[in-house]
Amino acid sequence: MKLLEDELKIKAQEPWDNSGLQIGSMEKDINNIMLTLDADLEAVNYAADNNIELIITHHPFFFSPIKSIDLASYEGKIIQKLIKNNINLYSLHTSFDMADVGVNKKLSELLSIKDYDVLHVSGSDLSGYGGVGNIAPVNIIEYADQVKNKLGADHVKLYCNSSERVIERVAFCGGSGSDFIDNAIEKEADVYITGDIKYHQAQSALRNNLCIIDAGHYYTEYLSMENIKKALLKEEQLKVKMLTKNTVKEQII
Repeated sequence: MKLLEDELKIKAQEPWDNSGLQIGSMEKDINNIMLTLDADLEAVNYAADNNIELIITHHPFFFSPIKSIDLASYEGKIIQKLIKNNINLYSLHTSFDMADVGVNKKLSELLSIKDYDVLHVSGSDLSGYGGVGNIAPVNIIEYADQVKNKLGADHVKLYCNSSERVIERVAFCGGSGSDFIDNAIEKEADVYITGDIKYHQAQSALRNNLCIIDAGHYYTEYLSMENIKKALLKEEQLKVKMLTKNTVKEQII
């Protein structure tokens, strides 16, 4: 954990968040690590079958308080499997969102935005969520296709008033970034790339001349886990695997 803090410049989590150790012991020695966005049953079964000693997720397994552990429930099966197989579970959520080498940094690299300002400042050190920066002028349809390909998404949703729109100022935020639409408008972005945008939120953006590319929660966050992998591999004895096939992803029928 100290290695990640040093390499990624992890920030303090939000007061409402629950990053950190979810299940296990900070005293355990580990060699085999698995990275995944979510600790679902598929991921935990894989970990148990492949001698994984530590799972690091982005989204916390325990987010709201629990009052009981029913071993017949979905969550109960996960808890039982983790404890029975002596697997530690650790989460880096908002602390990784705002990290210097976290979600924001990876998205900026994938979107070829070399210099950016924080979209929504939250920390006392001016860290926060998302970013906004400039790119070479490009048609919005062409750019939406570029975003889809760079993020490895099956598809994206584009909200824009004109297919002829040329954009050059881009705002972005991994995950659910609808709370920061007003920040993107204030910072005069032409387009905002994020996930989980609702219909009326998109309409509000369009009324303020802001196009939106909804690339999905998964695809705007998952590749940032590569930063965690790169940091961990600085310790040669650690073996790290990123699990790609898990969590809920939209399917095109």
